[in-house]
Amino acid sequence: MVPADVLGGLDIFVGLTENELDAVTRISNITSCRKGEFIFKEYGQAKELYVLKEGKVAIEFEVGRHQEAVVHIAQAGQAFGWSALIMPYRFTASARCMEDCEVITVDREGLKRLMDTDCYLGFVIMEKLAEIISVRLRETRLQLISMIHG
Repeated sequence: MVPADVLGGLDIFVGLTENELDAVTRISNITSCRKGEFIFKEYGQAKELYVLKEGKVAIEFEVGRHQEAVVHIAQAGQAFGWSALIMPYRFTASARCMEDCEVITVDREGLKRLMDTDCYLGFVIMEKLAEIISVRLRETRLQLISMIHG
């Protein structure tokens, strides 16, 4: 379990009530990952939402044979792995640790149940996810333009 005061300081959970944060703590864990390790890979099944507690994580996708493009670098406090809450629940990119990291994992099924039963919690989470997806789309577009035009 991740303490509610830790969750409350993370972008994706800002605005949730104390009771809502307590509910999220019960479906959250902290895990450690080593530099170079993949947290998840593109096209893999997305069972958890991730929030970086410490470290840096490269969000990248394959653009050719054995060639990856980094479209975002997640910093402490940022959520990634939004595919866990959007059908078809497959990752659209890979997440690789750029240094040793501590990562908070939030169980998809548990979070979806909370979102289904608490409309305000669901609204806050989906609003933050829309912002994350918008940023990733903009960063991916810029990365692709850079690759095409050198």
